[in-house]
Amino acid sequence: MPAQTAHNILIAYKAETTFNVAPTNTGAFRFRPNAGTGLELVRTTINPGEIRSDLQSPMGRLGSGSVTGTFPGDLSVGSFDPLLEAALRGTWVAAVNITQATMTSITTTAGPPGTIVAAGGSWITQGVRVGDVVRLTGHAQAGNNNRNLRVTAVTTTTITVAETLIADAAPDATFTLTIARKVTNQDVPVRRSFYFERYDQDIDQSILYGGCRVASLNIIGAADAMAIIEVGFLGASATEQATGASPFFVSPTLSTTTALVFADATIREGGVDVVNLTGMNITLDLTAGVVPVIGSPVPFDVFDNRLNVSGTISAVRGDLTRFTRFRNETEAELSVLLVEPEAEPKDFLHIFIPRIKLTSVAAPFGGENAVIETANFIVGKKEEAGTTQYDDTTVVFSTSAP
Repeated sequence: MPAQTAHNILIAYKAETTFNVAPTNTGAFRFRPNAGTGLELVRTTINPGEIRSDLQSPMGRLGSGSVTGTFPGDLSVGSFDPLLEAALRGTWVAAVNITQATMTSITTTAGPPGTIVAAGGSWITQGVRVGDVVRLTGHAQAGNNNRNLRVTAVTTTTITVAETLIADAAPDATFTLTIARKVTNQDVPVRRSFYFERYDQDIDQSILYGGCRVASLNIIGAADAMAIIEVGFLGASATEQATGASPFFVSPTLSTTTALVFADATIREGGVDVVNLTGMNITLDLTAGVVPVIGSPVPFDVFDNRLNVSGTISAVRGDLTRFTRFRNETEAELSVLLVEPEAEPKDFLHIFIPRIKLTSVAAPFGGENAVIETANFIVGKKEEAGTTQYDDTTVVFSTSAP
């Protein structure tokens, strides 16, 4: 009998067309996991109630089952886009190109913050929102081109970005401004489910997990560490695949993008780029659950419910800004731009949260080195009644991935 080694395991997945029904076996993606437990079938134990004079227990039964578990991995650009989309229950919007055809011409001011000012048209009508990442190409000042620019404010004619630009007061009538591809929460959530395969290659057998919905998503950052993504699932069924029929998925696509680290990240909190962070995490919890039913050990659906977003920021204490925000219940924006280590234009994943509110600030003392301040936060939806400067959402993911 062969022995399955701990590393020779392939994880693949594909979106289901019908809940808990196997999709076609082509077009799947490989999940590049870190060490972990993965998915697991769990079943309820049903204990008999019989009273016996010999004080022994009859054999119990197994009741309803479900699939639960988490896959951690090193975060990289484009590799987890179907799961990010499922976590927000939105749909990726393709990159949008805006040119002089709608905006006439543009001028720029240096800053920081820099501005891009149009002579006509409307940036808002064209879809620019606070929290977007935009790129200029074809601009007269070459130093403004092919850079990731974080939008911090937008009006009809003016885009304000966090970065410093090269000033150019001469109207530039030839340019393209591209809004990066992005996904947001939608007013009508799009519920997605996935079919997962764990293929144990040494023994040539698989377990197939059906009806798996994203139940949670956690992004973890620390100094001198990889950027980590942990995706939690709740599913409906698990079945073994025999030798000879495994693997189920044929040639799943393997992402080859570079793993991201927070050492290359730019983080903006409360309108300021911060450079003293020691760690952070952002957690999306979809409060998923199943309802056991009579007549089947398999739930007829997995219910992904209200989205709760929270997180933690740790930093070397340099002032009392966070304490003041906490005491006054002052909201702030949070932007995390993770980039690949390359020349511009750098491939990126951007996380934007328009509303965070600190729920605690702690700063223990008496240890070595600096005081490390830890702040927990909650997140609420950005309600955009009467204004269109922001997406009407809780979280925005945007990316350079096509």
